[in-house]
Amino acid sequence: MLAVWSWFTFWLIGHILLVIVAFGPTFTFPGIAAMAQKDPAHAIAYTRVIDFIEKRMTIPLALLVPLFGVGLIYSGHIDLWKSPWLIIAIILFTAAIAFAVFVQSPNSTKMLHMMEQMPPGPPPPGAQPPAEIVALGKKLQFGGMYLTISVVIIAILMIWRPGNTIT
Repeated sequence: MLAVWSWFTFWLIGHILLVIVAFGPTFTFPGIAAMAQKDPAHAIAYTRVIDFIEKRMTIPLALLVPLFGVGLIYSGHIDLWKSPWLIIAIILFTAAIAFAVFVQSPNSTKMLHMMEQMPPGPPPPGAQPPAEIVALGKKLQFGGMYLTISVVIIAILMIWRPGNTIT
């Protein structure tokens, strides 16, 4: 049974688990944000949950994904330059992680700080959120859509591997 275990298997299992744990929770962010909009009295708590997941799970674990990917490439003797699907996935991942670290995460932190500055408790009936929070919320929403689409496209490329000659 030990003969079945290999470095490739190790890197593959680690890579898949990291992707699931890092990016899986991010698919709940739109639902959590919708709950915050429907329940403004607790919106700061919802925002803290998203910020916590993003900073303590998603980004740190996402930064390990390429390490395990490189392990897969080397242990599987994959010719990177003859795998256009992999090159495309690497480019998409690099762009997405850069966006997440340098744009989305700072915007998320800014949103949390702005919400912490608001008066505690539920807003008065009929009160609208400040325009700055609405605008930042839209930026976060569009950034989240970009990141989600990127993760889905990368997953499709990794599963389908168009033009792959590796079995």
